[in-house]
Amino acid sequence: MCLGHLVAQGQQLLTPQGGFSQDTIHLGELVQYTLVHRHPDTLEVVLPAANYNFAPFELVDNTYYPTRTRNGISTDSAVYTLRTFEIDSVQQLALPVYLLRERDTVAYFAETSNIYLQQLVKEVREPLPIKADTELILIGEKFNWPLMLLWVTTILALSALIWLIFGQSIKRRYKLYRLRKDHLYYTSRFNSHKDRFQKSGVQSSLEKAVTLWKNYLTKLERSAINSFTTKEIVEFYNNDEEINTALRICDKAIYGNLQAEYEGETNLALGMLRRFSIQRYKLHRELIRNARDNA
Repeated sequence: MCLGHLVAQGQQLLTPQGGFSQDTIHLGELVQYTLVHRHPDTLEVVLPAANYNFAPFELVDNTYYPTRTRNGISTDSAVYTLRTFEIDSVQQLALPVYLLRERDTVAYFAETSNIYLQQLVKEVREPLPIKADTELILIGEKFNWPLMLLWVTTILALSALIWLIFGQSIKRRYKLYRLRKDHLYYTSRFNSHKDRFQKSGVQSSLEKAVTLWKNYLTKLERSAINSFTTKEIVEFYNNDEEINTALRICDKAIYGNLQAEYEGETNLALGMLRRFSIQRYKLHRELIRNARDNA
């Protein structure tokens, strides 16, 4: 398909406009080439892509802008960042736009744009003069990345070997450490609430002690004991009589507001709860140690 046929169809073709952003460049310097094409909005136009041969230039980057249409005329534009390593004093470039028509494609070139290469070296004398005496320049040491990589690989390999041999023992020791630390923290706070209740009979101290006991066993047993009712807690511990008695006394004192009348029984109940939590702690500690022995 020829351009004359497009004009015959009443679709006016406008010449693409292209040009460099400056008149002169140096060897390897970046320069921008702008390509703009205005055409009827009924035509489908494609601008050169990255795979286009920009010789004698090399493409460094390209930026395409959205098509703008006004009064039936569309405008497509792109900016190409180029560089050249050719030494010709005058270098030329003319980029095309491609008109897509059914099964045919027509390349439509902008006018050729010239740019001048500014030579920094005017004359090379033969032979080049050689300096007889030169001073040594101190060059900083480069970081030895291969050696660092070797050290990192060695450390990781040793760490993996140590974990493979002693990993289970380390995990058990850590579990015992956390278990003991949590238990000491719990007993300290529980004794504080218990002593405060014994001295003042304040109901809030009793409530805090019972809540702390439930939260500790929740973490120790890994079960949501703090959300259980008293009946569910007793059933969880196989209807333990001591737990049943202690929790019911505490419930009666808290919800029945009878701590004054049952202060003695409540103090005994708190002692029973503390004793039971210590028994559960020792049981879990032995389970961890037995796992080490079995291993």
